[in-house]
Amino acid sequence: MLITILIILGYVVFAVVLVAGVLAAIMGLPGTTLILIDAVVYSAITGWDRLPWWVLLILGIMALIAESSDSLVAALGTKAGGGSSKTSAVVVVGTIIGAVLGGAVLSPILALLGLAGGPIGFVVGVILPPLGGGVAGGFVSAYYYEKHSGKTHNEALRAGWGAFLGRMGAGLMKALVGCVMIAIVIYTIIATAPPAG
Repeated sequence: MLITILIILGYVVFAVVLVAGVLAAIMGLPGTTLILIDAVVYSAITGWDRLPWWVLLILGIMALIAESSDSLVAALGTKAGGGSSKTSAVVVVGTIIGAVLGGAVLSPILALLGLAGGPIGFVVGVILPPLGGGVAGGFVSAYYYEKHSGKTHNEALRAGWGAFLGRMGAGLMKALVGCVMIAIVIYTIIATAPPAG
């Protein structure tokens, strides 16, 4: 009985980390790396049979490409909006601070309110505040940085939007790669499952 509970708990933690990887990727954090680490731990626990080394290699290459192209996509958005390359770095910091503040301040409140909506309301109350905080933090930090670098209101606004859209585009691209990685992981786990009976 205890072993069954621990196995179920292990699968729940495994699934939560996979989802957390996608959410982290959206916010510009190394979410695909988190998914890769989760897959490696699962593979090690299952004796390297359920997720073979070659699948982990594919996942590693995907994570490397996603994480290395993240800054390039964000920088392209910043340049398109007329912002400097430093603005992209400021957007990353602003996104992280906004996500942490949104998560720390609003998530507990909205999660409690969301309990009235059941499990879905609770999940929405936990997920949306960090995402919204990250979006607001990225835009505000880019605008503030450009404005205090001597740009006019309209120039700072345009640069802020460019940096913000570049960062969001990079985050969405990484989240998409993360979803494909999760699909590969789930498919491989199902395909390598021992036959029933």
